[in-house]
Amino acid sequence: MHRDEVVVPTQIGDAVHGMLTCHAAPLVAGSLRAKGRTTRLAELPRSDDLSGDFDAKLFLVTCSQQDGTTAAIAAAAAPGDALSAAAARGAVEDWAAVSGTRTLLLASSPWCNGAMHAAGAARQAASEYCGTGRKVFVLAPAAIPAETASALDDLGAVITDSLAPVDPGDVVVFPAHGVTAEMRAEATRRGATVVDATCPLVAAAQTAASRSADRGQQLVLISQPGQASTAAITSQAPRHVTVADTATKTAAVRAGDSRQISYLMQPGITLEAGAPIVAALRSRYPTVRGAVPSELCYAPSDRAGTIYSVALGSELMLVLGDPQSTDTKQVCGHARDAKTHVQVIAEVADLKPAMFASVDTIGLAESTSAGAGLAAQVISALSGLGRLSVARRKLNTEKTPVPV
Repeated sequence: MHRDEVVVPTQIGDAVHGMLTCHAAPLVAGSLRAKGRTTRLAELPRSDDLSGDFDAKLFLVTCSQQDGTTAAIAAAAAPGDALSAAAARGAVEDWAAVSGTRTLLLASSPWCNGAMHAAGAARQAASEYCGTGRKVFVLAPAAIPAETASALDDLGAVITDSLAPVDPGDVVVFPAHGVTAEMRAEATRRGATVVDATCPLVAAAQTAASRSADRGQQLVLISQPGQASTAAITSQAPRHVTVADTATKTAAVRAGDSRQISYLMQPGITLEAGAPIVAALRSRYPTVRGAVPSELCYAPSDRAGTIYSVALGSELMLVLGDPQSTDTKQVCGHARDAKTHVQVIAEVADLKPAMFASVDTIGLAESTSAGAGLAAQVISALSGLGRLSVARRKLNTEKTPVPV
């Protein structure tokens, strides 16, 4: 190894325990890189016989794993390289100091059934058509699972927010949040083969908006800023839909007869966020009714409740994703409602030893902006700090028919 370089082993041989896996290697490497040290991950030979390319001064501690095996936290520096040796020793000691037995509570996937169905439809279309010479375009201006995006790219599909590159005979996949009436008509006009993966709840909302317009009624769409399906719904009933994303926005509704008004809870928002808006609307129009009361989307409320529950049972809540993402900020908000300390993690290197001091239970929730495989990487790294038991928690609302 070279001077001014710290090698962090991913595996290392030990005279007592044999070959040890170093699950915490990304944590140690992250600490070293944060301090400006050049770092390399590698497998090392036996710790009691360092030689050749790996002639080094080694710092190593061991810790027990949940399955009864032993793991190592280690780093090595070239002989005579005092600065690198000090950095290696410091990183190992810092992480060893917070090793121990812990519980990790996982919130359920950030992706609802509608989104996963659309992702599956896109992969199936790409698998079926990309090898035939036909181009496949997936309309996805909103976030899609990172694993799906990677798979589509490998298959040769194109993720786009426009129909501009579509030619006759190309395949277009509509996303879970639907498309506008104009975009649907344009796809037909371009001679594209359409795979409609619109979520059934969004499709029902689109139909309800269209029916309201046909009847000359005013529809109030209970929404939140930035919702992906808003345009897809409002385009079905131009001039007949008022979007209310706050209680005060209901003042914009104008109607002489409340029987000519209905409201629609937009799929994608929590029922808790929509309730105050509905209450404000009913205070003005007491007889207003829901356009499709039996087609409520419970997934956002279930997700919010799950995150809150996980955070409530944790001393530290890790939220995986882009700190600037709207979804990440919403997840953090749900977690902070439980008065739990929250840390946003965009990559494993963002984890710091100080976060885990005196912490026995860690909560973890993914944002839709989290990178592919990030959750698995974080869990693996944390397992390298000692015995880690993992439990998954999910709040699920089930609709049951009423006996007649």
